Parts: sequence; C-alpha cells; structure tokens
Amino acid sequence: MSRKLLLFFICLSLPLVTLYAQQLSYAVEFNHFLDNREYSNNYEPSQTMLGARLNTMLGAKLDSTQGFMAGINYLYEYGDRINGNTPTVNLFYHYQTTDWTFIFGSFPRRGLLNYPLALLSDTLDNYRPNIQGGYVEKRGNWGYENAWCDWLSRQQVDVRETFMAGLSGQVNFTPNLFLDHYFYMYHDALTANHPSDQYIRDNGAYGVLAGADFTQPSKFDLLTIRVGSLGCYNRFRPDPDLNFYFGFFSQLHAYYNRFGIDASYYRGDKLNVAYGDMMYMSGNYGRIDFAYIPLKTKYITSRIALCMHDVAGKWQSSQTMTLIFKVGEYYKTYHEWPMK
Repeated sequence: MSRKLLLFFICLSLPLVTLYAQQLSYAVEFNHFLDNREYSNNYEPSQTMLGARLNTMLGAKLDSTQGFMAGINYLYEYGDRINGNTPTVNLFYHYQTTDWTFIFGSFPRRGLLNYPLALLSDTLDNYRPNIQGGYVEKRGNWGYENAWCDWLSRQQVDVRETFMAGLSGQVNFTPNLFLDHYFYMYHDALTANHPSDQYIRDNGAYGVLAGADFTQPSKFDLLTIRVGSLGCYNRFRPDPDLNFYFGFFSQLHAYYNRFGIDASYYRGDKLNVAYGDMMYMSGNYGRIDFAYIPLKTKYITSRIALCMHDVAGKWQSSQTMTLIFKVGEYYKTYHEWPMK
C-alpha cells in the first residue's frame, strides 16, 4: 500500500475516532478465493484465479440506526507484485432499520444483491468488490425490493463515462411460493476526445423467476427451486434499435448438513451481458456445483465445490474454494450466499 493511500485512510479515520470514540465501530474481513477453470470454449478463458482480500474499516455509529465507515479493501493475487492491484476505498454512510436500508458512498456489495450468475458474474466479488454510488432496500413480510446505482468511471480524455443502475426484489405469495425479478442497465459512453469509430453502448439484463421454498417442511437446510426467463438487450449507437434476447432458465439449491448441490440450466438466445457470465453466450448452458461446507461458524464461512459445465453439449469442469473470516459489523446484509 502506498504512503499516500495510508495517509488518506488515517486522515479519514482520525476525526471519526476523535468525535465518536464512545461509539467506535470496526470491521475486518479476510477472503481467500480459488477458481480453477479448465475450459475449452470460446466464451470464457481457461485460467486459475487465486488470491486473498483484506478489507478493513473503521468508523462511528451516530446512533442505533446510522453511522459512517472508512477503510481500504486490498486484493493480493498470489505470485503477483505487492502493488499489483490498486486498493479499493471504503467510504460510506449507512442507515438501517428492520424495514429499510440506505447506503451511500463506496461500500461492499457482498450480501446486498442476489442476481443469477448470468446477469452478475461471481468474479465481481473478487475483482470489483464495491458498489460505488447508492443502495436502497425496503423489506417486509411481503418480500423485499432494492434499487442501486454503481458509478464505474467519469469521462476523461482516454476514459469513458460508465455506470450501472438496477433494481431487484422478491414478492412472497405464500410462505413457500415467491416471485423473483431482476433488472439493470449498463451505459458505456464516449471518451472526451473520442475517435469517429467509437460508439456508445446501451446494455442491460433482466429476469423473472417463479420460485418455491421447500426448506421448512423438509429436513434440508436449504431446498429451493426457481423457473422462469432471463434476458438482455444491446445497442451500439447511433443504431436506433434495441436488440432483445431471452431464454428459459431454471435453478435448484439443495443443501443437507454440510453437502449441497447448486444447479442451473439456460436455453435460448445468446446472452451478451456486460458483467454477466459469458458462458451464457452459448445459448445452451447447464451448470452443477457439488459443494461441501467444511467450516461454518459465527466468524467463518467456507465452501469447496466441483463445478461441472455443460456448454452446448460439451462437458467441462472447474473447482472453487472460498473462505471468509469476518469480525465487527457496519450494516446487516440479507442476501448472503448460498443464493445464486
């Protein structure tokens, strides 16, 4: 970490500690990840992603519902230089009650959004862990609804203006039946001095899934089924037409004791989503994760999985391992894994 970043963090933290030392809050999170992809297709490269994140925050609670946090989220990929990745800044205000959550600033996305991997890939937690903008969620017995905006970059001479904004939620019809819905738009504008062959891209993703939760009446720790449709749209201006694509999607989560299966299948148009899993570009993609939870305590969650991928009738594999250690708190999250 550079001296400038360390000084920046200290300057942010000291006023909070001084003014609100009696209500000091903190959080430390360590996240180790392994994603070994043994692919042979034209959609995702065969590669191994291996590293660890250290997320540290210090702040102050103004009262029982709100506070400020500041800190650094640093990724070290094993075998790389110590300064191989630029640290992400945590700097946000949060307000939370039983029914509402408001967060504004740069804050961790883990546990806030529950999108299928076709729409938001699982690599986001590893390589772009923060939402930088705002997040609002309303909860109740009827379900939940959230809206969010993630500002990716400001327009400069050689940088495009880019942002994402979306909403998602779940409506409960009965204790066991529900409807999930998802949407986000991705806007990739021009650079300040753009060449004539540079185009604005409008891209988005959406989905509607009817679900059933059989966890309570069964002996499973988790047993849910979802069926419905996922889709996307795409346009490169000045083309006036938005091109829409969609297909059938189904999903199963079944966990008993420490073992589980996460399975999904998509069949339809090719889904070209800016931050989605590119495997869905095949138009015919199934995935089965055979998972094991070696350790789950108050402070540690972990998961090991053998993942089988059926890409247009050709089976491939990957292996994943995640270990998350967390102490302290800032706001409560309601959409923790396993959900995707």
